[in-house]
Amino acid sequence: MKRSIISITAIAAVTVLSLLSAQAQPAGPWDSTKAFAVRDTQTLCLDFYFPEHWQQSDTLRPCMIFVYGGGFVDNNQRSGFYTKFCRAMADAGYVTVASDYRLGLKDFHGGSLLKMIEPVRNSIQMATEDLFAATDYIIRNAESLRIDTSKIILCGSSAGAISVLQANYELSNRTEMTAAIPDDFRFAGVISFSGAVFSSKGECKYPVHDPAPTFFLHGDTDRLVPYNKIQLFRKGMFGSKPLAAGFQDAGYPYFFATFTNHSHEVAGFQMEQFDAVLWFIDHYVNKGEQLQIDMVFTDMDHKIGKVYANPQQAYSR
Repeated sequence: MKRSIISITAIAAVTVLSLLSAQAQPAGPWDSTKAFAVRDTQTLCLDFYFPEHWQQSDTLRPCMIFVYGGGFVDNNQRSGFYTKFCRAMADAGYVTVASDYRLGLKDFHGGSLLKMIEPVRNSIQMATEDLFAATDYIIRNAESLRIDTSKIILCGSSAGAISVLQANYELSNRTEMTAAIPDDFRFAGVISFSGAVFSSKGECKYPVHDPAPTFFLHGDTDRLVPYNKIQLFRKGMFGSKPLAAGFQDAGYPYFFATFTNHSHEVAGFQMEQFDAVLWFIDHYVNKGEQLQIDMVFTDMDHKIGKVYANPQQAYSR
């Protein structure tokens, strides 16, 4: 159990690239920045990346909300590592929105298990609440943004992947934090680069309505965000492996890509698996295919690649 405690708190210890303040004016490829919420005097902002000729067309575009990683400690919203991915998604035709959130573990210095559980839970809850506030802003402004609200896709890395999976879980359970979201709204898809869900009710269930089709990408030796699960009584972090197994048992569409002998670096595979992301969106979101796919990739086979031409080559239902 002691190793499990270290694994949870290690999320807070991650340091990723150089940072820029979320409140600073953009100085890169961002097309616009909008404030969407004020939390405890902190202004949270969205960075919008628009496809070419976006303003000259009345066509409603699909939207990706991207949530950055940083262990709920660091703000990497404008890290070049992530802006490259957001710009690439915009170039592929998606209104892409990099979403800000409060960093609940920024001033947390660790401690015993009892002292640690609540800060971790609260940090995930804060980030997920802020993601719903961002979603609400996008829905309310969809007409001016030319966004198709039936095709809003979540994508996240590390702490951001936890946030998007948690949002999918909370919306499918219609918890209090989803109150501002219209009753008929559903996320069209979720893409998680090394994510997990915090549950205080044991294994994750989706009783109110089905979760969005989900693409899980995870390294099987990840020591920061659990690939499997870390559980103390009914509370725990449930990683990609148990989540995908639950999707399989319940008949929900999903794609689970395990990278053997890989650790938390899979959280940064956005560009390496860019074609895979587009394939997932095309088949699961645009075409509505009800696929269940599990695939394992070896240390020498980082890219999912040609299997997309014939997904039946993979284990699928």
